Amino acid sequence: MHQLPSGSQELARTILAATTDLTLASIRDDGTPHASTVSFAADGLVLYVAIALDSHKAHNLRTHPQVALTVNAPYRGWNEIQGLSMDAMAEMIHEPVEAQRAAAALLARFPAFAQVVANTSALPWPGMLFVRITPLALSLLDYTKGFGHTDFFDLRGTGTP
Repeated sequence: MHQLPSGSQELARTILAATTDLTLASIRDDGTPHASTVSFAADGLVLYVAIALDSHKAHNLRTHPQVALTVNAPYRGWNEIQGLSMDAMAEMIHEPVEAQRAAAALLARFPAFAQVVANTSALPWPGMLFVRITPLALSLLDYTKGFGHTDFFDLRGTGTP
């Protein structure tokens, strides 16, 4: 996967740190999109989410791992808008080491999980799935550089960032 230039990497990290929720769009069996809000933890540009085992998202991701998402940092005026959109692959986490990494990242960001999940020491958590979202392409929206300013990065390893 290509890396972002350092300034863009920093902006992406700032946006991801400024908010706790993203809008995740997955694909239903009939091909229509399904968008929902999901809380996340980030490890660089790789995102971790915990979703209900029997949710629409879980069903969609089992059959169609391609997703798109948006994250927007809080702003007061249009000239402050900063956000990102991502085309990505969403994969259920089955490996114990990565499940532990996802659980630790989510618990560090959302300590309240320990109060709503029956047993956070079990991996995955009862009734839930951990999902790793790996970016394929990223658009950084930064209105501080002008209305509608967007930089696009192909992170697949085949394009130029």
